[in-house]
Amino acid sequence: MNNGGMRIAVFGALVLAAAASLWAAENYRVVNGPKDFYFGHISYIEPAPEGTDPLVFRIGNPEPEQGVLNLPVGPGDTVRTSPDRRCEIQFDTGTIVRLDFATEVRIETILARSLSSIEALSVLSLDRGRVYVMYKEYSRREMFQVLAPNAAVKMKHNSVALVSAASDGTTEAQVIYGRAQALFGPSEERLEDRMIKKGERLIVLGDHQFELAGAIQGTAFELWNKDINAQFDALHEGLTALPKPVQKLPPAVFYFAQTYGNRNGEWLWDELYGYVWRPFIDNGAYPWGWSPYYYGRWSYTGGQMFWVPQEPWGWVPYHLGIWQWDKKRGWFWLPGSMFAPAWVAWDFYFGYACWRPWSMFDWMAGSNPWMGGFAYDGSGWSYGWPRIAASAPGSGALNPAKTVVRRDSLKQPAASSLPVPSELKAALKRATVAFEKGDLRLRDAAADVSKHLVFVSREDLRSLTIGEKALTWDQVPKAGAPSAGTAPALRPADPRREVVRLIRGAESLESAPRQMAPAAGLGARPAARAAFTGEAPARGPSSAARFRDWNPDLRVARELGVRIEYSSVGNEIRCPELNLSSRDRERATPITPRLTSSGISYGPAASFGGGATGDQVSGNPSVTSSTASATGQRQPQRTSTSTGSKESAGGAKEGGAIKK
Repeated sequence: MNNGGMRIAVFGALVLAAAASLWAAENYRVVNGPKDFYFGHISYIEPAPEGTDPLVFRIGNPEPEQGVLNLPVGPGDTVRTSPDRRCEIQFDTGTIVRLDFATEVRIETILARSLSSIEALSVLSLDRGRVYVMYKEYSRREMFQVLAPNAAVKMKHNSVALVSAASDGTTEAQVIYGRAQALFGPSEERLEDRMIKKGERLIVLGDHQFELAGAIQGTAFELWNKDINAQFDALHEGLTALPKPVQKLPPAVFYFAQTYGNRNGEWLWDELYGYVWRPFIDNGAYPWGWSPYYYGRWSYTGGQMFWVPQEPWGWVPYHLGIWQWDKKRGWFWLPGSMFAPAWVAWDFYFGYACWRPWSMFDWMAGSNPWMGGFAYDGSGWSYGWPRIAASAPGSGALNPAKTVVRRDSLKQPAASSLPVPSELKAALKRATVAFEKGDLRLRDAAADVSKHLVFVSREDLRSLTIGEKALTWDQVPKAGAPSAGTAPALRPADPRREVVRLIRGAESLESAPRQMAPAAGLGARPAARAAFTGEAPARGPSSAARFRDWNPDLRVARELGVRIEYSSVGNEIRCPELNLSSRDRERATPITPRLTSSGISYGPAASFGGGATGDQVSGNPSVTSSTASATGQRQPQRTSTSTGSKESAGGAKEGGAIKK
């Protein structure tokens, strides 16, 4: 394949994502979670007649999860492949990372806010094995790096590289396309950085000697990646042109929406909702014999309940946007810009946990704190919206006294409801007006709400195949159900919190620990192991100091003599001595605090770190630049090198030979 063809094969999906940044300036926001918290997911697992699937270790979870398609991964998670099966991870920033056999990678940050600059920090820690990184810079303010045991490899925009960490401490970084920059050296005082260009391979030995050589072509891992790139469309369910309104959504939605393809669904224009997407489901009864949030499993991560769909195209439609039911069209998806682990409403019914897709009707219910629930009418139980529901589920006849929906209620949604994404507000207003005018299509859809409930016993919430355990409203035993007045006592005050408690066992949501990494800076690497086991990655302090790191915060912290810590729970970076957190920078706009060599500076949110600007304020009077001087800590003297350069500070000649 020529260079032009290779470029298209490798970057086919990534270049499509770049166009979206012309319209959208920021990524999605997580509903009910930290503002700047982003995820990735397992997007491909190598098929094999025999072998072991990857394992995902999460902080606070005693047992690993089996890596399956669409399983979410986020900051703090470690992904470990077996000796006989590879996998791929796609991040919602557009970057793709593929793991070779027997590889272990920990996700430290995804677009975490820096304390000292405007850069967003995305960091992967490679403990052992090989990774193939197709890096697409989400914005000009992102710094993406792969940390190996004795080198840090920072990727440039639209670059492809192979990074490996051997058991003897050797790190190799080979650039296939674009450029990367490596930081390495035996100590803070002898750090060097090296630019690696296309076709070059940097080898850093365990004793920190290094060599710049030509790339090795035709390795098994590289050939596998070439094959995946050549089949990318087929393996990832194809590409399709998107309607312009969808292209204007954040790049995360645009990028993943490209992977659905006409083979998986179709884009339809709806007079109420605009462009919607409907999947192709070959079950003989589509669209009425299939429901979202039915074929899959639940997973607890990041402090929230994630839906892990069995549908290969399911990552975006289940997390970015909502599903709406229509008797004529069945289920269709309205894309959105707000990320939720699952857009569902939870409840409990006499020993059963149940959920249903969140829909327009939940927002139309306005200020009612209980927008959908069970009710006893004297003869039996029903389910519906108190202000919208039909007199009898499924009858299609609504009580006019219960159908008043005020448009001004959209301006002040209930505290318990999910926020309305901006791109859905116009559709919600149109639907509300149509409902007020008696639109039968909407009223019939509202009356069908009970048909979309999914019931499982409390014990089956952990099932790996919910669809095999689930019951419908008609299948749930009604005999012996308590009469009116008993439901409130049996229904938890917060169903979602109760679900988390059941999934996690006896633990409550409040007892979930906020795991902090060692003071060495942004967390230590898991200890290497020769065998593939279920043993959790080690979390103890790293033996190697984190001076081989492109994170700008660490340089300033060394000057001050303070610590930098990382919380995987909130994708958060902290300086305990100065009581400064990346969350403080997120909230304080347009004036924001930042870490400088003189302490904390307050200035414009868009200003870079480095020199002090504005009023200098130290969060701890004893911790200043003079304190850092007394500690003997100082900024490392980096030696920037390139092929054909003069001798470095170490006195040895640069070039193709092993250098001390």
